[in-house]
Amino acid sequence: MVQRKIDKNQSKLGIVTLDSNIPKDHISHFVVDFIDETYPMLNIKEPKKKKGRESLPIDSMLKLLVYAKMEHVESARYIADMARYHEVYRFVSDDVKPSERSVQRYRREYGCYFELLVQMTLKKASDLKLTDFNHVAIDGTIKKAYNSNNNVITKKETQILLDYFNGLSISQETLEKLHKPAQKILENKDMDVEDKIELLYDIETQFTFTGQDKIPINDIEARFMKGKKGNFMVAYNIQSAVDYDTKLICAINVTQNPTDHYELPPIAERAIQNIQKTPKYISADTIYLNQISLSYLADKKIDGLIPNRKQSKEKIGKLNENQYHKDHFEYDYELDAFKCPEGEYLHFFGKYIEPHKDPEKPDKIKRLYNNYEACKNCKARNKCYSSSQTHRTITEYGSEMQKAMNRKMEKQEYKDEYAKRSSVEGPFGILKEQFQIEKEVVIGMVRTEERLYLDALAYNLIRLYNITQEIENSTEDLENFCERESVMNQLKLDVTIF
Repeated sequence: MVQRKIDKNQSKLGIVTLDSNIPKDHISHFVVDFIDETYPMLNIKEPKKKKGRESLPIDSMLKLLVYAKMEHVESARYIADMARYHEVYRFVSDDVKPSERSVQRYRREYGCYFELLVQMTLKKASDLKLTDFNHVAIDGTIKKAYNSNNNVITKKETQILLDYFNGLSISQETLEKLHKPAQKILENKDMDVEDKIELLYDIETQFTFTGQDKIPINDIEARFMKGKKGNFMVAYNIQSAVDYDTKLICAINVTQNPTDHYELPPIAERAIQNIQKTPKYISADTIYLNQISLSYLADKKIDGLIPNRKQSKEKIGKLNENQYHKDHFEYDYELDAFKCPEGEYLHFFGKYIEPHKDPEKPDKIKRLYNNYEACKNCKARNKCYSSSQTHRTITEYGSEMQKAMNRKMEKQEYKDEYAKRSSVEGPFGILKEQFQIEKEVVIGMVRTEERLYLDALAYNLIRLYNITQEIENSTEDLENFCERESVMNQLKLDVTIF
């Protein structure tokens, strides 16, 4: 018999697909399946070109943008290069080869669809019975805008430039005294006079709208806001709503308001719209505790969980060390009185209304409590109030609705439910540390929100993938365990795995 000789260098034909070398359980398959499933629901009209090259498939570009964001890739140039040379990127993008400008354009033009895709991640979680959105937690943070703190213009400088470009006589000395940002507008040769006037009118509108004395030039919709370290920066206020069970981001809302006080209704409304149901509980920090928030929760028949300042300090063990501080006066809801550390009661004797600086906001209600006779004969009066005072007065802010919320938050069942609120911190930390949202180069409130929804979409997909993988792995482990025990011990096991 003749022995067959094998030529090890001989080329062989074979069928190779884009995902041939990608494991079946790789997250890229999850992304591709999700976009393929949800894309028809977006109802995007494909652009029709009569001239030039054909446009790139929108669904392929969405897959590429989402997967790149999941890999924490922000650079359009890097994304374009990876789509040409990286095996996984080629697979998710259906082997399209976009240019850097195409990546930027598609991310900009189709950014309005990222919130819809986030809605579909939430629907998928609901369909898989992963959550019923029983408890939604709300929190806020600030995101630095793409604008230096020094690149701002004052109201006076804005008016000078408007007068100058509208043909009024302005001395050369006045123009030379303008700060550098205003000088840049004056000397900018890439803008014609009409564009400069339009920009200045937009800036003037922002002065009227916000009441701030300086407006950023590069991103005129951003505002000066106070950071956690006490420093002021040009930024946006980012509100988010997170589901407790799955830790999925339910909604994001970008605002210009420098504080979180009145932001609960808009972010809660957006979350309800995205999850397509009204949650049983909505929890939030003390800063959200006000008449507007409480009225909204009551109208929606939502069980709100918002502690007052003392309850928040008590939870983290940071009550004031002075035993005669208001923190150590116990409120008796039945008597409507405060019990002081010496055991005496300070009774309610009156209230008055303090008008809010903003006429659109409700007035503040102050309730006053004191006990002149008890304080007069108290041995600890020198420790409790100053020598210029004749007695101690406790001032309590808020309406009857706020009193009811305070009383509810004293109950253990609501304390336990509120403890779940910390779930909102995790997604915020991931967006800041891993997705690097502070470094995203986006200008304008709408564009900032669209980019954050892309971040939220990427985060939700990673979270969904991890949850489903854990369930599959757990089921497989249980099956293997049952089979192994049955064989080793010769047992017949009837097991139902949920």
